[in-house]
Amino acid sequence: MQTEAPIYDVLNYLPDGIIMVDERGVILFANEAFSEMVGYESDILLGLNMLSLLANIDVFQECIAKVMREGKSLNAETDFLHRDGHIVQSIKSVRMIRHNEHIRFFVNVRNLTETYLLNKELRDSKELIELQAHELSVLLNSKNQEIEEILSSLDEVIWYIDSQTLSLRYVNNAVEEIFGFSKEMFLSDTALWQQQIHPDDRALVQMFFETLRPGQSQAIRFRIFHHGGEMRWLNSRIHHHPKLNLFIGITSDITAPKAQSEEIAFLAYHDPLTLLPNRAKLKLQLENRFEYSAAAPFALLFLDLDNFKHINDTMGHKIGDKILIEVSQRFRNALGIYDFCARFGGDEFVILLQDADKSSVDAMSKRLIQTFKEPFTINETDFFLSSSIGIVLYPHDATSGEDLIKHADTAMYEAKNQGKNRFVYYDASMQQTLNDFLRIETLIREGLSQNYFELYFQPLIDSKTLRMEGYEALMRLPHPKEGFIPPDLFIPVAESNGDIHHLGKEVLSQACDFIDTIRQLRDEPFFVAINVSAKQLHQTHFAHELLTYLEERGISPSFLKVEVTESTVMENIHAVSRQLAELKSGGIRISLDDFGTGYSSFAYLAQLPIDTLKIDKSFILSLFKENSNRHIVEAISNLAHALGMNVTAEGVEEAEHYDFLIENEIDTLQGYHLCRPLPRGEILQKLQDEAPYFTPAPSLGYTI
Repeated sequence: MQTEAPIYDVLNYLPDGIIMVDERGVILFANEAFSEMVGYESDILLGLNMLSLLANIDVFQECIAKVMREGKSLNAETDFLHRDGHIVQSIKSVRMIRHNEHIRFFVNVRNLTETYLLNKELRDSKELIELQAHELSVLLNSKNQEIEEILSSLDEVIWYIDSQTLSLRYVNNAVEEIFGFSKEMFLSDTALWQQQIHPDDRALVQMFFETLRPGQSQAIRFRIFHHGGEMRWLNSRIHHHPKLNLFIGITSDITAPKAQSEEIAFLAYHDPLTLLPNRAKLKLQLENRFEYSAAAPFALLFLDLDNFKHINDTMGHKIGDKILIEVSQRFRNALGIYDFCARFGGDEFVILLQDADKSSVDAMSKRLIQTFKEPFTINETDFFLSSSIGIVLYPHDATSGEDLIKHADTAMYEAKNQGKNRFVYYDASMQQTLNDFLRIETLIREGLSQNYFELYFQPLIDSKTLRMEGYEALMRLPHPKEGFIPPDLFIPVAESNGDIHHLGKEVLSQACDFIDTIRQLRDEPFFVAINVSAKQLHQTHFAHELLTYLEERGISPSFLKVEVTESTVMENIHAVSRQLAELKSGGIRISLDDFGTGYSSFAYLAQLPIDTLKIDKSFILSLFKENSNRHIVEAISNLAHALGMNVTAEGVEEAEHYDFLIENEIDTLQGYHLCRPLPRGEILQKLQDEAPYFTPAPSLGYTI
């Protein structure tokens, strides 16, 4: 057997299973392929009866008998049992061998399991493919009309064009919406689509098709004319099919998106309300002038509408917007063709004049002022406006766009300070004025944050009883480092920058604290008069908020008096009268301050809920000077009494003033001859003294 061992080793390399069994079926040898086939190791198989590995033992016994009987090899299909229980399909070849008088059977086993499975899958796949092919053929035959309907339902035009003749071969129904012609008309006249291309774009389209190589895809935009005459923009994505010799295209109408895109580009440099150039366009305009015409002088005008905010606050932004549109149109009409006008923001405009000659600039500025002479009629209501204009000259006043606008803005504020409705040229000295403004603004905000502001109180004396009937609250700013800041410095700044609202709340808070303290000291009627600015009265809910605050503090409105100036009332009499009426109905008395210095018109008095007319101190101080105003004081007193109002005279500085006012039945007196404004602590101290502190005294000289 030693000579046989190498032969058995060779059998291990064969891919088929090889076993050697005796006539009883006992396995004498099994190669590795058979071991793997049935899941047993070779040494386990040796001595094992082959019958234990067969699914049907009769098949093997019949095979052995036949081989022994006929003496030749026999092939037969046989199912082996794998160790894990599954069937291994195979075909075996059995040959009988006689060796040393022993009968041996040499069995060659080929595993057919995977082959059977593969054949079965192939048969199943073939049947499935044949079934699917049949179904697909049926589907394609039945879906042609449906596919056509789908293509026709698209908004985009789907089309085929012959790459040689450019004649139309196919188009869907969307062509009718975009071109205005039916699908049938396009197919019957295959050159119709070319005839609808805009004449200026035909050469572009022709070149596009000539240069689009087979296999390439590109997009093109061009214009066509709709059958109704309307021009439209189209976007086409076109593929040159190399095998079909067709241009296959998808075309969409981009007229609306293109218009929207152009509108977006326009709005990037234009104001959407007035359609004037905006601040970004102004910047570009200035940069272009500096780059290409650096030596050419020009004028820059900064315009701001006077009191426009009052219209927005009282009449609403819709009215304000309509006025701005009309203002813009008037500016366009007034300017020359080479002049430039931009809306800078809000109610501010910037104009660049081509001609920087001063006489020409003066003439144009006067023309712009005149554009406001006629009222702006909105919804049958007339609105009268004016404009303040600041002017700078390039390159005399500045050489950069930022500085030009900054200096023009400074000049515009100077125009407002001079009374509005005028134009002012920039001067370097104005910068100091602006610096002073900014300094005071800083002190105001520091005073508010650090509680530096303090109310002083000046008594108001009943001329008949010489009893104190109330106090006027006067805001003061004693700054710890800068010293005493006069009201005539910080009040205009606060009015201009909006801090007056914060000051107003501070005045009301300190006045109510003072009222609470006095009520604890004395059980007798009195009031505190507070000054209210135009900006406060132009707030829609000012009166309501003031009355609500008094209610929260538990203070009767009878303890408070509101003083407004004649000029405040006349800025917007309709809005102010509504606020004053609400305050009056809530129990607050109203005093008209500085009467006679503004419009000197008594006609509006009957429209306002006024309790007291307060004669301006300028009339009192000149009572006994040349060109005396005594007759004016007498007339005001008579008018007020005739209208059922009280009269207060401020600025009582001298004994002669006092005597004259007593003689002319002025109801209430106020001035340094009686008592100067005092801080809260001194007032409280005076109230505890036995001697009245309002006894007429020698004149102390009037100061703010």
